Amino acid sequence: MARIKTYSNDTVVVANDKWIGSDSQASFATKNYTAQSVADFINNKGNQLQSLRYKYKSTPPRNPGTISFSPFKANNVPYSTITSWILSDSELKSPENISSFYTSPLVGSDILITQCDDITQWAIYEWDSVTDVPGQKLFSNIGLSFRTGAGGLINDEDYFISLLSYQGGGDLSFIYEQITPATTWVIEHNLGKFPSISVIDTGNTVVTGEYTYNNINKVTLTFSAGFAGTAYLN
Repeated sequence: MARIKTYSNDTVVVANDKWIGSDSQASFATKNYTAQSVADFINNKGNQLQSLRYKYKSTPPRNPGTISFSPFKANNVPYSTITSWILSDSELKSPENISSFYTSPLVGSDILITQCDDITQWAIYEWDSVTDVPGQKLFSNIGLSFRTGAGGLINDEDYFISLLSYQGGGDLSFIYEQITPATTWVIEHNLGKFPSISVIDTGNTVVTGEYTYNNINKVTLTFSAGFAGTAYLN
């Protein structure tokens, strides 16, 4: 057998490539390990400290540790189309009920979701609301507002959900962007209060109008002429 250092280097690693190693569960017997098996180990075991891990399921039954929809959706669901999902009250690596975390600090905050083995599949949402799922005590219906992202949920893939920005712990504020000119702006801010409001147009000119507070989480702004701009609520 030639010395290991005499073999050429392979700079392109694919799933079926193999390494030689020792199996600690079989008296350290010498065995082959594929690149795919090593990747699976890193994703499934090496990230055990990562909280809020779920598996997307497109078909029933609705199991612990899963993301799903009501009604169930396709095997591949673009992130940009998602306005809510059904989330298990426990995540994949632990049976502990963590549903209280869904309310505080997540409601009103931004979250990042990434596919565990492909970080190019990601999205940012505002976590808008949490409600019970009728007849299913161990699941919560999460209302979401899509911010930005790429890709979508793929059946049987695992996903991390992480808190990206926290809106609690003090006086809350919200920034609303009106992209297309309009005379009426309907803003769901979820601040849990009747906020003060300042509005500027795209030329940074302050604009005044009529503000109707629909409730403590929603306000309607009405102007005499349509324009695009930004509303600052605090």
